[in-house]
Parts: sequence; structure tokens; C-alpha cells
Amino acid sequence: HRLAARRRRTDPPCATTPGLVFLQLDGVGHDVLTAAVDKGLMPTLARLLAADGGTQAPTHRLTPWHTDWSSQTGASQLGILHGSTYDVPAFRWYEKDRGEVMVCNRPTSAAELQRRAVAHTGDGGLLTEDGASRGNLFSGGAGEQALVLSIAARRRSRENRSRAGYFAYFSDPANAVRTALSFIAEVARELGESTRARFRHRRPRVSRGGLYPLVRAFATVVERDVVVAAVMGDMLAGRTAVYADLVAYDEVAHHSGPHSRDAEKVLARLDRSIALLARVADHAPRPYRLVVLSDHGQSPGETFHARYGLTLADLVRAGCGLHVPRRAERTHSGTEARAAVRAALRRPVEEGEQHRPARRREPIVLASGNLGLVSFPEVRHRMTKEEIDARHPALLTTLANHPGIGFLLVASAAHDGVLLGPGGTEIPL
Repeated sequence: HRLAARRRRTDPPCATTPGLVFLQLDGVGHDVLTAAVDKGLMPTLARLLAADGGTQAPTHRLTPWHTDWSSQTGASQLGILHGSTYDVPAFRWYEKDRGEVMVCNRPTSAAELQRRAVAHTGDGGLLTEDGASRGNLFSGGAGEQALVLSIAARRRSRENRSRAGYFAYFSDPANAVRTALSFIAEVARELGESTRARFRHRRPRVSRGGLYPLVRAFATVVERDVVVAAVMGDMLAGRTAVYADLVAYDEVAHHSGPHSRDAEKVLARLDRSIALLARVADHAPRPYRLVVLSDHGQSPGETFHARYGLTLADLVRAGCGLHVPRRAERTHSGTEARAAVRAALRRPVEEGEQHRPARRREPIVLASGNLGLVSFPEVRHRMTKEEIDARHPALLTTLANHPGIGFLLVASAAHDGVLLGPGGTEIPL
């Protein structure tokens, strides 16, 4: 605050109109947040929602909202920052015209999605006017950017400040020591929690070994500290609009579960970050309004492979009459799924099959949360139900009757599309 005050003596006077700070708690659903507030895990948010000092008037209100078809950070944040979710069907998908798999958290894909959104809306984004983007997938048109994925793919230049936030933060020895110690503590915490979950046989459970303890510590400590410090600097500099994404809860909830004790502890620490920013607002050269929001929620559930013993790609390959890898056939829990496949195909899936068709004729199967996407790269257009039935007669029946699939949405020559379900259900759209 003292350093910022010195700089302001030589800077032009700051505007007196309120600035906006958007703080995104990645992956926190409405029910999760209300439960955390009710349990007393987030006293700062509880205070904002209940009363403001002695006035007894709430300064904030909590409002639920629903995502569109693609419930994930890429689509939601692109819509918030750039006003468009056009042509973003999932977290990852295959584009036939480019022959490329798009993944929202891949720098090159994020840059392309941002370019398309700007071209589609004709607007630079939410943060175009004296804005700052911190820790996001997209820039929102901000002039000040740090830890923004969509610029990380560019060649380093004065305009590419993707990693500037790290350098600025760790140049302070006090920051570096504090964050390093917290990083080590978080790694130890993850090792202890994963061991406890394994011994208690918690389900559903995903792998938490390998480098994940380091990844978790980075998301919950390093990224949080650097982003919060950058937002503090933006507020003390009097920027008009700041949008920051804190990914800590999302990373932990994906592995520990959205309602786990582990995830609740992360929410409590995020609440302390909100309290810190609220205190910084009292020292800022202009008033600030704080908007706390989320991009999507989460539901606890096992992966397709863990539940049925084979991946969705294995099931699609079987439905197309292609070889299914031995790893799927030898998985214990796959009995139910393999039986459904054999019944639909009216033939066994043999382990001895050695002949595989050319790779270009194999379908591409991609998962995005609860959504699965199937594409046939050798066909240059989107295939209709009639075309798929002609090429692979058993595929749609196999998928529609599998207990792990709720419904299929397929293009149709007779209608805009059809919904397919078990028992021959077919609903035209």
C-alpha cells in the first residue's frame, strides 16, 4: 500500500467511480457454496451475504445459474469474458475441417477460441477498458495480463506477459519463503489424505499418485498466492475491472470429491483470500465492488472405465466391429459392459483378434465431464443417423442400450436431430 501510494503521487488522479473485481471460484457449485457457508467454513462470504457492519443490510446476494450444454471452464469463461460460447460443444472435441482435437486448456486452442469469439461478437471483451486478466484461460481484452493461457502459446515478447505474475511475486523473498513452505505442507497434506481415502476404501476414487501431489500444491498454493497478489496490485493501482480465476477447489474436488473434507478445507482457505482482497479495497484509491462467481459445478461419480471396466472408446470400437484392446477385456468389473456389447453385436469380442483397420478409419472418442463425443474423421461432414447405421449397423444400438449412457444425440436426414435411448426409444427434434 505504501509503495502504491508513492507511485500515485506522480500518476494522474484515479477515477472516483467504483471499479469491479470479479473473483472466480473455479468449479464451486451453488449447493457446495451454500453448504460451506452454513457450516461456517466461509465466514467472509457469510458476512457479505448477511450484513454489512452496523447497517444490517446484505451487501451481496447469492444467485444460482445454469451452464449451457458444455458445463466446463472453457465454455463458461469464454461466455463471461468474451460474450460468446459459439462452436464450443465440450471441453475437448475434434474439428474435421482442421483435422485437430481442440482442448480448452491447451494454449493454442485457447488462443483460437478467443480469436473466434472476438470475430463472432465484434467486441474485444469484458476487460477492454483498463482491465486486468489474472490466471484465466482467456484475456477478456485486458491490457494487463498475467498467467493467461491464451497468450502462453505466443513467442515471448513485451506483449506476452503470461508468466510475469510469477516473476513479480517471487522476486520478494518473503513471498517466496512463505509460498515454498506452504507448498511443502500441501504436498504432505495430499499424501496423507490420499492414503486415508485408500485405507477407508472411499468410492468413487481416482488415481492420485505420480505428479498429482505437486500439481495440487501448485494449484492450491502457488497459483492462488500469485493471482491474489496480482489482484491486490491491480486494486491499489486503481484499475477499472479485474477478473481472476482461483482454480484450487476445482483441482482438489476432481480428485477428492466435491463434498469431501479435503475440498472443504480448500474452500476455507479461499475464503481467507476473499477476506484479504476485501481489506485491500479499503486502501484502494477508488471504491471497489467485489463479484464472487463460479463457472460450473461438479457432481460426484465414477469414471466410465472404473464403473464398467472398459472405456467409452472401447465400447464405440466394439460397436463398430473393431478390435477391443486386451486391457479392457481383462478388467474384472467389465463383465456387465462386455455382455451388453456381445448381445448387441451378436458375436463375442475375441482376445485373439490381431487385425486392426487403418488408423484413419477408426472413430475418435473424446470425454468431457458427463459428455462423450464420437467423430468419424474419414467422413468430412457430420454424419447422420442413417449414414452411421449404413456403415456401422450395431453402433447406435450398442451405445443406446448401455446402462452407463443416458441418451444419444445424433444428426438426422429426416429431422434436425434425434434422441436415442434404450429399448429402441427414438425422439425426433
